[in-house]
Amino acid sequence: MGDLRNEWEDLKHDGETHYKTGKVEPIDLYRSGGMLKHFALSNIIKYSFRNAKQKISENDIDKIIHYAKMLKVLCHEGE
Repeated sequence: MGDLRNEWEDLKHDGETHYKTGKVEPIDLYRSGGMLKHFALSNIIKYSFRNAKQKISENDIDKIIHYAKMLKVLCHEGE
């Protein structure tokens, strides 16, 4: 994995735009407060089971991948 700071900024850039309206993004608060791992895992579960009765959408798969990449960054940070 390359530079972790760049990897993190790339992940944030790929995130939803409606979270980028203030000075501090909520995802940075989760990360600095040590809650990002649980946040990412819970979102992976949420998007995995959202369409339990039907085919999972491509958009939900993209979100699962996005949160999994966050976990990967945390793993390389030793968290």
